[in-house]
Amino acid sequence: MTDNNLVPVSEANERRAALRKARLERRRAVTERDNTQPAETDEDPQRPAVTRVNPAPAPAGLRADQFSLPPRPQMMKSGSRFGRFIKAMFVVFVLVPTAVTILFYGFVAADQYATESAFSVRGATASTSSIDIASMFGVGGTGGDTETADSYILQEYIQSREMVEHLVAEANFLEIYSRPSADAYYRLDPETSIEGLVSYWQTMSAVEYDTDTGIIEMVVRAFRPADAEVITKKVLEKSEELINFLSLRAREDSLKTARNELKISEQRYSDARKKVAAYRGTEREIDPTAVATSRQSLVGSLEGQLAEKEAELTALLSTMSQNSPRVVYVRNQIDSLQRQIAKERLSVAVRDSTSTDQPDQPVLTERLSNYEEIVAEREFAERAYVSSLAALESARVDALKQQRYLAVFLSGNAPEDSTYPQAIRWTAIVFGSLFLVWGLVALIGAAIRDRVS
Repeated sequence: MTDNNLVPVSEANERRAALRKARLERRRAVTERDNTQPAETDEDPQRPAVTRVNPAPAPAGLRADQFSLPPRPQMMKSGSRFGRFIKAMFVVFVLVPTAVTILFYGFVAADQYATESAFSVRGATASTSSIDIASMFGVGGTGGDTETADSYILQEYIQSREMVEHLVAEANFLEIYSRPSADAYYRLDPETSIEGLVSYWQTMSAVEYDTDTGIIEMVVRAFRPADAEVITKKVLEKSEELINFLSLRAREDSLKTARNELKISEQRYSDARKKVAAYRGTEREIDPTAVATSRQSLVGSLEGQLAEKEAELTALLSTMSQNSPRVVYVRNQIDSLQRQIAKERLSVAVRDSTSTDQPDQPVLTERLSNYEEIVAEREFAERAYVSSLAALESARVDALKQQRYLAVFLSGNAPEDSTYPQAIRWTAIVFGSLFLVWGLVALIGAAIRDRVS
């Protein structure tokens, strides 16, 4: 085969033509070698005879050196750029952080020991007395509401700045959490500000309050079992002091309120008594009610006498004439009794203008109405005063006993085995989270790529 037999190629495909020419030269050499070698059989009698078969003759009108196969296509194509990018993201953002997490928890993180304590705020047995200072004057709510409020206060107090200051001053907080045995990630820097200490304490402790049972559960972590127990004991001690302070404050508020109410009711009762005394001095009568009662009795007596005289007159008229002296006398008595009864009834509602003793004195009905008002005020003030005295005494008795206290039933003793930092759990969380994020990014990227293409 000569160069004239090759298919001419364009200059743009010069490199491809050179490759094709090289392939044709190799194929031609192989063909010539096969044509010159005779058919051979294997000399080994145990193996079947293999006969070399010459290539099939070229089609008619075309010589063997002119026959050529088309170039072999490329079957192995390299991966796309997007696929390589997704794989690189998986390695960088999923596998590498997971491996770092495994190495950290396996070789760097120090063991942490946790104490678990449980307690609740309890109140003393409610009094069965019929007089309740809180219900009378609205001091605070019910016992259950007060205990719930104190539990929330205690939950916030345990992880507050005040608690951290107490732990630093009384429980050697800085030394416990800055020991060399702690790993670099969880070790506390003693030079940290108070805000940093509070944040660190909230990381190493957990407090949960169950509203259904009223139980507060607290978990405290440290790098030594004894250190965790010391911190827990100090937290429980300060929590009990807070509850005692709140209980004492509530008792003092109750006593103060009861004393104020007693002072007000005492002053009111004193003013009411003074009004009664002033009325008696002004009206010059001890009790208008007694005067009204006596006048009512007098009218009743006069009416009785009038009835007797009228009966006597009726009996006399049956035997005597109208002008009989006896009849005239009885009639005069009847007229006199009627006038007297009318006068007595009139004096109750109308001022007597002929009176010279007290011309400006109100009538009996007005005096009776005024007197009843000031007497009712005095009686109400007296009852309020008595109730205030009883309330003060009840508040004083309640103040002598502890109304609320901290009931600890799990004191948080030193553990024997470490329970933190939970390497398997956090490694699984890191891998799962990063894998989900990577998968989401890959799906979004594939969707955008398909949309663009």
